[in-house]
Amino acid sequence: MPSVRKLAPDEVLVKKQSGTGQRKLVEEQYDAILSEYTIGDYGEAEPEQDENRLTIRNRLKAAARRRGLALEFRRTRGPVIRFRVISTEDATDEDATEDE
Repeated sequence: MPSVRKLAPDEVLVKKQSGTGQRKLVEEQYDAILSEYTIGDYGEAEPEQDENRLTIRNRLKAAARRRGLALEFRRTRGPVIRFRVISTEDATDEDATEDE
């Protein structure tokens, strides 16, 4: 049988403040990246060799949603992910369009 004890309120506070998880850190990094963008801005992300394009795209979309924005992704050749920041009202289900 395991040894179980109830934590004191001050112990709980220390545990809550002791560390931010890896997911939260990544979320904060993507939020910081998109904080420089406003509606109408374009951006490009070039994944590192060990990074997945889809993961980066999803993280960018989530960061935009948290800021009340949406991203429209442009099709590109190669590893570069190109996007345009749009309002959520302008967002459609089809977020990938051809580059001219």
